[in-house]
Amino acid sequence: MMAAEYRKQVLAQQDQTTCPDGRPTYGTSRKLAPSEERSTWIQGSHCWIKASLPEESPCLLTGVCFLGDNIIVCDNENKTLKRFHIDGKFLEEMFLTDPCGICNMPNSTDIAITEPEIHQITRCSFDNAITVDFSIKTEKQYQCIAALDDKYVVGCCDIADPCIDFIDGNGTILKRMKSKNGEAKLFKNPASIACLSSEKFLVSDPGICSLICASSTGDVRFRLETTGRPSSVCVDSSGAIFMAHYDQGVVYRLTGKGEVEGMVVNEKYGVSNPLSMCVSKGLMAITEETPSDRILLVKVISLRMPRV
Repeated sequence: MMAAEYRKQVLAQQDQTTCPDGRPTYGTSRKLAPSEERSTWIQGSHCWIKASLPEESPCLLTGVCFLGDNIIVCDNENKTLKRFHIDGKFLEEMFLTDPCGICNMPNSTDIAITEPEIHQITRCSFDNAITVDFSIKTEKQYQCIAALDDKYVVGCCDIADPCIDFIDGNGTILKRMKSKNGEAKLFKNPASIACLSSEKFLVSDPGICSLICASSTGDVRFRLETTGRPSSVCVDSSGAIFMAHYDQGVVYRLTGKGEVEGMVVNEKYGVSNPLSMCVSKGLMAITEETPSDRILLVKVISLRMPRV
């Protein structure tokens, strides 16, 4: 069961439980005492980072991105935005209401986070400590997000109306990615978005077991039908496309035309149901489905990519 499908059950369970005494409120942050700091374990071209902190529930790591030498991850189960160094050292966390999707803002050290439960996109800065800069109220409950110049490309997994929207800094819907085929819906469960260019957008949709590349007007450039569910998609600075396969526990590298070029993370890495993913400067970070508290870091540039 994937995070977008799992959300309603998680929220229902949370409604029946009380928060522990002394739980920090929205927008507050904490750092661990020196005695609680942990290091990672490394094996060859990859390493695992443990994302859970003392006295936490099992993690639900729904979004991840790089910011310089830091990894920023959304822990939806513990309602925190966590910051780690790439060597595995925990740095700090920020408490939010419903952190879900995450993306870097262009030419900035800001990060945008979706909080679907409260119909909000939260902008955080990382100049020093994590701080909330401002929030944007949205009409829909958006889960996944990507940034395009001063706009946001956002996805909603609502069963009745799954969609990809383009919104401005005020939360106003500027455009909706629609199917060219009359009343047919282009998406069923848009789980992840990436910008291939200013007019080409990648959407992984486990509901229809496909990775779709389409323009903002809904022109489908390619559709890769997968055997099983694609969970996450990302693009590196060279335009290479990476697609995580939830059921197979692997990550494929694709050409700009959607052709499978090779496998960068295979079964030997032991990834269980990859959920979110990002890539930057030769490093890839992958989170797993709950109740995993692990983040896999892979040196993409050091890997051979066998033909599949």
